[in-house]
Amino acid sequence: MNILVTNDDGVENPGIWALARAIKSLGNVTVVAPANNQSGVGTGLSLRKSLRIENVPTKVTGVPCYSVGGTPADSVILGIEHVLKRNVDIVVSGINPGFNTSRNVFLSGTIGAAIQAAGKGVTACAFSMELGGDLEDSIASKIIATIAGELLRPETKKGSLFNVNLPSTISDYYSGSEAAFPERTGFVSKVETKSDGGFEIFSSLRIGIQDEQPTEGSDVEVLSRNKVAISCFDGMTMVHQSSDSTLKRIVQLLNRISG
Repeated sequence: MNILVTNDDGVENPGIWALARAIKSLGNVTVVAPANNQSGVGTGLSLRKSLRIENVPTKVTGVPCYSVGGTPADSVILGIEHVLKRNVDIVVSGINPGFNTSRNVFLSGTIGAAIQAAGKGVTACAFSMELGGDLEDSIASKIIATIAGELLRPETKKGSLFNVNLPSTISDYYSGSEAAFPERTGFVSKVETKSDGGFEIFSSLRIGIQDEQPTEGSDVEVLSRNKVAISCFDGMTMVHQSSDSTLKRIVQLLNRISG
């Protein structure tokens, strides 16, 4: 099995290496990720631009690593088409330090990489953890490996897209996982006027929940109960798939994991 690992924070970010270590035993793992931080670029591509890809030192023995002078989506395309010559079974992205919930599904570079992979017919999953969480936590690693293992099974529909958010409290105790849908939210941003007459947009990818109360069963609400929130989408349409059989199987398996 060939697994492509990527992220939006760059090849030096510890989250990508925690992810590579968690799934290394499942197959041949290759890291292809941006050379620099590309947070918030979504599914953006560097069109009409020459992209450099370089073989760089790995932080996990036996896992080759390539840096790309572009976006997470660029990295996925070059990883699939150039590095692995289309011989890719799944793509996993992350581990992002900070949740990627609700409308951030369309803004996050972590998820943007997974969206690009799923759009090419490759099953993909984005992993994020609450800011400040232990990326190397043993329970988190077990959860990630379990999910990736299920995505590799032939029963899983090709091109499926999953989004997984883990609470930081998972390092203290594991209280279970639930299927979740993206919370209906607004996007919080700030515009600042610059001295050159231009404008700069600032955002921490924060979200604004309407009525200040998350909807029961949403990713935000599930995380508020210290549970892992897992969403599934059709990779071609981005339509939420609440009854996906692999999603149900994953949740059942994860709820057997003990802290």
